[in-house]
Formats: sequence, structure tokens, C-alpha cells
Amino acid sequence: MSQPPLKAIQCFCIAAQHLSFKQAAQDLAVTSGAVSQQVRLLENWLGFALFHRRTRSIELTDAGHAYYRSMAPLMGDLINISRSVKQVNRTQVVRLGMPPSFAMMCIGRHLPALRQQHPHIELRIQASAVLHSVEDSGADLAVRYLPHPDPALDCTLLYELDVFPVCSPDYLDTHAALTNGRLDGVTLIHDILHQDWHRLIHCGALSAENTMGLHCDQSQLALQAAEQGLGLALSDRVMAGDALSSGRLVKPLNLHMAARRNLYLVHRRSAPITAATCHVKRWLLDSLQDEGIATPPAP
Repeated sequence: MSQPPLKAIQCFCIAAQHLSFKQAAQDLAVTSGAVSQQVRLLENWLGFALFHRRTRSIELTDAGHAYYRSMAPLMGDLINISRSVKQVNRTQVVRLGMPPSFAMMCIGRHLPALRQQHPHIELRIQASAVLHSVEDSGADLAVRYLPHPDPALDCTLLYELDVFPVCSPDYLDTHAALTNGRLDGVTLIHDILHQDWHRLIHCGALSAENTMGLHCDQSQLALQAAEQGLGLALSDRVMAGDALSSGRLVKPLNLHMAARRNLYLVHRRSAPITAATCHVKRWLLDSLQDEGIATPPAP
């Protein structure tokens, strides 16, 4: 045997630590006879005895004691290195909260890249129309529409939103007065994210008489309703970008207004941020950059 018997070295080190084959056998979940056999194998390979074997005990020989002093730190290093590698490569869960419309329109297509870059990260997306606080949701990271940065959260500005009316091309063809800012007989589609129709009307940007309303609890539903020709919706470049590029939606007016809330990526200041969470944050920022959403450098 040209290579040292590694299993035998492990058995020897544990037996030398306890000065007991029986105790070593318990640690290794084998029989004491198996430990004794492995130690004998190592002695044969080394060419000298490691233990004095008494009737009810064992003692290290001088050579065995010297060998143990050399091998024990190496075995400790081997164990520690193996544990650290296991820690790095085991599955790490990161919880990412966001509105469902944002998840479907901006994030879904980028998930394979995260899996490829970080196969040991298990991303759990918490997409809910009811946005609980980050603390209550248990999310490690969250995308939130906020009027201003929350001092209790670490907030990275993703995008300063401005809103504008959108509708289907067919709807514009049948409501030509829209191009003059008149909403007479138009169905206004409201959603929980952009509740700004009253601001546009009250500031005089639009004229409205005999308007009807359609209310949706998700931005995606509001945009789908607009695509299907059910009315005029308010949206932003983040949510409506694909539909505008493909021609499913058009902007009937050259009218933009700063939104009351901007888009932030947040996490709790009180909670430590793990390496896996940092990887997900970087992936999300890169993904939004690919979507054409301006992002600042990651901190």
C-alpha cells in the first residue's frame, strides 16, 4: 500500500484522543474491534507500534505520541475545511417580497440567470397584492413603492416613477377626443398603485365629463383591461414598457406626471444581511438594468 490509510489515521486520532478503542468506536458508530483493526493496519503501514495494549486500557507509545501530536492539528484542519465548504455550498434560502404585477412583468424572465450564477440559493418570491411591512412579511429583501425612504429600512432607489395615460390603439381610434385631453365618455381604469386620475383632472391637465370607472386591485389587471380596449389606464415605464414597445398599448397624450411613490429595494436595518442576500440584491439590480430601469451602483 503506497498511500497512507486515511480511515485508519482517523480511527487512530480519535482513539488516541480518548485513549480508548471503545470510546472511539462509539464516536465513529462502529465496533471497537473495527477500530483496533484499523489501528493495526496503520501500524503495519508505518512500521512501528502506536499503542501499548494493556488488559483493560491502552497507552500511546513514544512514537505514537509524537505521531498523534503531528496528526491531530491536520485532522482538525481537515474537519474545519470540510465544514466550511459544506456551509458555503448548502442551499441558502432568500425571501424576496414584491407586488405580483412587478414579479410577473419584470422578474420572471431573469430567474434562470440567478439559478445559473448561484445554484445553491433558493429564492422564495413572496408576491402579494397586500403589501405587509417588511418586518411582518419576513422577507430578506423587498421591492416597495414608497413616497420617501423609510428610516427603519435600508432603501435603494430603483426608479423615479412618472405616470401617464395608456390605452389600446383601437380604443384611441374610437375616442379621438383623447388627443385633445378630453375624457368625455371615457372609462377610467383605476388601480391601487396609480390612483392619480383626480390629480390630473383637478390640475386642469384633463377635462372630464360623464366618465365611467373600472377599478382593479392589481396594476397588471388594469393594464390588461386597457389592452383589451376597456378604457384608459394610468401606468409607468416599468409596468407598461413591454406593452408600449410591442404596440399593444399607446400613449394618447403627451402627458406625464411625477408619481406619488417611487420604486425602492429595501431590507431591514435591524437584520444582518447574508452573503446570499447580497447576491440576490446584485442579481435583481442587474436584472432591472437589463429591463431598462435606471439603477444606481450597488452599495
